[in-house]
Amino acid sequence: MNYLAHFHIAQHTNTSVVGAFLGDFVKGNHWQSYHDEVQLGIKLHRKIDSFTDQQVNQLGLTHYFQADLRRYSGIALDVYFDYLLSLHWQQFSQSSRSNFISHCYQQLQHFPLPDKAMHTANHMREYDWLEQYQHQDSVAGTLRAISRRLRRPVKLELLYEDILCHSNELEAAFLALYPKVLLHAQEFLSNYPPSK
Repeated sequence: MNYLAHFHIAQHTNTSVVGAFLGDFVKGNHWQSYHDEVQLGIKLHRKIDSFTDQQVNQLGLTHYFQADLRRYSGIALDVYFDYLLSLHWQQFSQSSRSNFISHCYQQLQHFPLPDKAMHTANHMREYDWLEQYQHQDSVAGTLRAISRRLRRPVKLELLYEDILCHSNELEAAFLALYPKVLLHAQEFLSNYPPSK
């Protein structure tokens, strides 16, 4: 799951949007330097990523992608799943998508993020990434942008061709998977030890 999904899961579970965002930036046990609410959001982000990876493997979704780029299929699926969540927003949320996105931007804007996370949050808000997810062709552009950040050059946008070839199967997989993700998030929280 990518940014929109992690933020939506935070809303769904009444946890921290900032923590959901920082899950991609806080490594190792550095989560301990944040207050309890953000710590929980970071841990939930990690739990969701792990669960989603397991489910993707069980469903064999990586086999829809060309062999030489298959190792990057998880990135492509994360981005495409955000598009599908945007497409089916009303099925999973009672709030307006635009209002929700504005709320997320505000949460990130008013939190003292570390430098790399702050840079990403500023770009996200400036170019309105979360609203762009509603357009299918933004998936290719997002993959192209991610490619530029990789240590060695890889044309991730080529994975978009595989997505288009298998869009029906991937959409069906998402619609079956995402309710399980939301349930898994709730189960994680119900078993989470209370703050001391």
